[in-house]
Amino acid sequence: MPDLPGKVQRMLDRGHLREQEFITEQVAGLWAKAVTSAGDAELPGLSVEGALRAAYEAGHTAVLALLAAHGVKTASGRGHHEAAFAAAAALEHEGLDDLVVDSSEIRSLRQSSLYDPAFTDEADRERAVAWMRRTLPAIRQALVSVDSTLASRMENYPKSSEST
Repeated sequence: MPDLPGKVQRMLDRGHLREQEFITEQVAGLWAKAVTSAGDAELPGLSVEGALRAAYEAGHTAVLALLAAHGVKTASGRGHHEAAFAAAAALEHEGLDDLVVDSSEIRSLRQSSLYDPAFTDEADRERAVAWMRRTLPAIRQALVSVDSTLASRMENYPKSSEST
C-alpha cells in the first residue's frame, strides 16, 4: 500500500478507516455505480428527493472508489459517510480541497429530503446536481492519478467530458 498522508494514517489509527486491498476492477466497479447514480440524479421528472439522494450517492460512491484505490475503506458505524469524505479530502488530490464542506451541505439536503421533504425544493436539486457535476470529474482525475490504467476502464462523467 502506498504511503498515506498523516491525516489518513491517523484515521486508520483511530479506527475510522481500515486497510483493505482492492483490485482495479473493484475500483472501476465503484466508479460505474457512481456514474449510474449521477445519471439517475439527472433523470427528467425525478422527484427532488430522489435527485438529492441520487446526487449524494453518486458523490459518496465515487469517494469510496477513491479510498479503495488507496487501499482503505471506512469502518462501519455512526459517521462513516463523514469519515469517507474527510479521508478522501485528506488524500490531498487536486480539486478536492472543499470536499468536506461541500459534501456536508449536500448531506444535509439529503437528510432534509429523507425526513422532511417539504424543506427541499428545486433550487436544492440544482445545488446537489451542480455539486455532483463538479465533484465527480475531480474524483475521476484523482483516481487516474493513483492508477493510470483506470483511465480506460472508467467512463467519463459527465459523459460529454473528454478529460482523463
